[in-house]
Formats: sequence, structure tokens, C-alpha cells
Amino acid sequence: MQPIDIIILVAAIVVVGGVIALSLWRKKKGKTGCGCGCNGCASCPSKGDCATVKSAEEKK
Repeated sequence: MQPIDIIILVAAIVVVGGVIALSLWRKKKGKTGCGCGCNGCASCPSKGDCATVKSAEEKK
């Protein structure tokens, strides 16, 4: 393995680790994963999986 291969591999691992860490951090904060910023989520195709929508339905 050449040094450039090692650098690319480490960079890829760091990016994947960062995405996973950010996802876990956002989930811990209770934020959704879609990040669409829409109000009400009525038009969101993933509204059934949204933690905000599920918690609102459970309160009813």
C-alpha cells in the first residue's frame, strides 16, 4: 500500500465516522434525520418514520 492509499482510506473512515457520530448526536437531541425544514411534515414522504410525528400521535 502506498502512502496516498493510506491517506485516502483514513479520510474515508473519518468521513463515515463523522456522519455516524452526527446522526447519533442529532438522534440524542431528538431531532429528525430528514432535515427538510418543512412545517408540519404533511408533504414529507418519510413522515411515518419521523420521531416528532410519532410522539405527537402518541400524545393523542
